[in-house]
Amino acid sequence: MNENFDASKMIGKTVKISGGEESGIIVSFIMDASGKVEDVLIERHGALERYPADMLQIEGDEAFILSPIEKKLKNLSKNLPVVKKKRIVLEKLSKEKIVPREIFESLIKKFDGMLKEMENEAKSLIEEIDKEARLQEEYIKSLQTGRAFLEIEHAMGNISEEVYKRSIVALLRDVKNAQQKRLELLRTKERINALLEEKPEITLEEKKEEDESQIAEEESGEEKGEEDEKAVPVRLIQE
Repeated sequence: MNENFDASKMIGKTVKISGGEESGIIVSFIMDASGKVEDVLIERHGALERYPADMLQIEGDEAFILSPIEKKLKNLSKNLPVVKKKRIVLEKLSKEKIVPREIFESLIKKFDGMLKEMENEAKSLIEEIDKEARLQEEYIKSLQTGRAFLEIEHAMGNISEEVYKRSIVALLRDVKNAQQKRLELLRTKERINALLEEKPEITLEEKKEEDESQIAEEESGEEKGEEDEKAVPVRLIQE
């Protein structure tokens, strides 16, 4: 979150939650003794929810509540492709003798270090996602066990119909929410893996240069082949 933002202007604004699928309204902020914003209060589904201020992302007129996992993914999605692209451009400039060898080696080492750091961060994030997904899976199993107990007691006539309906609705709602969270975590993991495997996009100009270089290499190979065919050695046999 931008520490310089005006909190008073954010009150009443719509904020997107859970990847933008849900939204709430910013009601107020909680500050510490020094006046620093610590938490944000959001009204959603008729109730107030409290989130750490670090989870609040502001982009222009839009506001988002991002989990630590979503925030890390957002930073990786923004920075990883850029560094990969810069590395490719640097190699191209080095081949064209535009960047001196000494400068190239210094910068390429820096870019490789940044890429390694981000790749390690991505792998660490995947481990964090796997752990959270397992927790959701265990929670789903515990809810299913709770439902089994409820169904048995209801079938035996120990629970009234009204109590049963209220309880089953609460259980099914939480099962659905946990399944949705687990699915979102697995989708996030897929996005991280795709990000690690993704190759930087090639511009039209770079594509044209690459095609022209390939054509030149092919033509050079054909010319060499023709010369080899013309220069056929002849062996003379004396009678």
